Amino acid sequence: MGDLFGTDGIRGLAVENVKRDSSAITRCIDDREFSVGLLQLVGEALGTYLRPSGEGRPRVVIGWDQRPLNEDLVRSLTVGLHLSNCSVIWAGECATPGLHATLLAEGGDTGCMVTASHNPVSDSGIKIFDKDGYKTSPEVESTIEALIHQLSSEERELSEDEKCELGIADQSVDGTAIHSAALTLRLPMLKLRYLDGLVSSLFPPEGLLLDSSKGSATTWLADWLSENLVKTEELSAGCLALNEGCGAGELSPTLTMTWDELSTKEHNHVLFDELNKRQNSYNTSEMILAATLDGDGDRCLLVRVNSKATGIEVVDGDQMLDALAMAASEITPQIKGMIAASIESDLSLLNSLQRLDAELEAVETAVGDRWLAVALRDNLTSSSEPFRIGGEDSGHLLLTTPHPIQDDEWRLVGDGIATLVASICALATCSEKQGFQFGWKSRQSISPSVRSKWDGKNENAEAVIALLEGDWQRQDIDGESNLLMMKGKINGDKVSVAVRNSGTQAKTTVSIRSTGTHLPDLLEEVIQTLTPRLQP
Repeated sequence: MGDLFGTDGIRGLAVENVKRDSSAITRCIDDREFSVGLLQLVGEALGTYLRPSGEGRPRVVIGWDQRPLNEDLVRSLTVGLHLSNCSVIWAGECATPGLHATLLAEGGDTGCMVTASHNPVSDSGIKIFDKDGYKTSPEVESTIEALIHQLSSEERELSEDEKCELGIADQSVDGTAIHSAALTLRLPMLKLRYLDGLVSSLFPPEGLLLDSSKGSATTWLADWLSENLVKTEELSAGCLALNEGCGAGELSPTLTMTWDELSTKEHNHVLFDELNKRQNSYNTSEMILAATLDGDGDRCLLVRVNSKATGIEVVDGDQMLDALAMAASEITPQIKGMIAASIESDLSLLNSLQRLDAELEAVETAVGDRWLAVALRDNLTSSSEPFRIGGEDSGHLLLTTPHPIQDDEWRLVGDGIATLVASICALATCSEKQGFQFGWKSRQSISPSVRSKWDGKNENAEAVIALLEGDWQRQDIDGESNLLMMKGKINGDKVSVAVRNSGTQAKTTVSIRSTGTHLPDLLEEVIQTLTPRLQP
């Protein structure tokens, strides 16, 4: 993978600079500037990649979320695609799964989502999908990046009139409407697979609180859920901007909070402020109180009363994945399928699947839903729905979805709304059953970090290894080129110590997982060792 693309496309601080030259690339790599000029280069390069013989007119679908510069960025991307002889379809403001649904429904050759996901609203970025709705591989991104560098050296002067003409789509569709229609089609499939019983017992009388991070779902999802699943109230509509004081991006998967902490801490988050107002009515353990999406709607976390009714806790992606597997095996005994989880998921999760009445292949992958899809995407041609689930503890879950225009074909999509619906159904089905016995995990980032100082193999990696006593083995994972992951045992419990650079931000993350023993001191020791080595 080159320097522009990270684990989830390209991201940076959105700027108006319109220069489409090498300086746009340098500023993105060195200063995290995601510029209008860079997007024109990306469009030109992507179109060139899609036409290796120089023939044909590929169809590219573009969606975007609600960020201040996104419309300018989309127009510039459209200019670049038109210059390379592509046809452009705008899906409008929509969630990333809305772009995915539109790409499949329109039979496009490629999809582009202009978003920075859970990053601050001042950032933007681009995710690129192939014709099957899967994120592009590092090899494809390297090819596109090489073309970006090549094209940046070619002068291409356009008048403002030419830019205006080239910056208009050939066709516009309503990506949000296509997305909601696809979810309505999926709803009975999700209930058939995961629901045996009633969901109403999971919630307080007033229903579910919803925080859509002021994304595209803010205007319609609460009504859709109220009609199809549970009475729902949207909280983020009054927030100032996307991801600002709202959304799943602010929630740690391991977050817990007592009622006292909820009432005395300053949260600056619409969900916690509302939960605090209502906490006196929340006295039933494991009652689901809220669901929250991230800005581009591809992941979801739930919030519920904890098991002792002394406060709240996040239901993270690991717990939701386990509930889905439990429910599916309850409803369909001996179900066959495949489960994938990333290296940041609970260390006990995949092994615990053996307790279920199911024949499940379990796979550990690199971080990012792209790598979950790589593990799960084979053998998806079937007259009945295959059983595949991929998950990260952050709430990114990949579930199967029917191809809208190809019979007996299924694809995988990370859709926070589908995750929300499926997880509620599964938790209702398994409300009387014990979930997996999760271990301990904690992550901490060094931010900002100079990511070039960490490659997983240099003297800084050796300094981490020197902290570990006993018999430890290094494990490599496809897709994690700078990962150091050491596995061993402490107090008889399996332990994983991992350090990796973020692919989207200037930070390096230390993650420690254990099947039982809590290891905050080891985490702090690794952080203290690396911080002076990696900070600017």
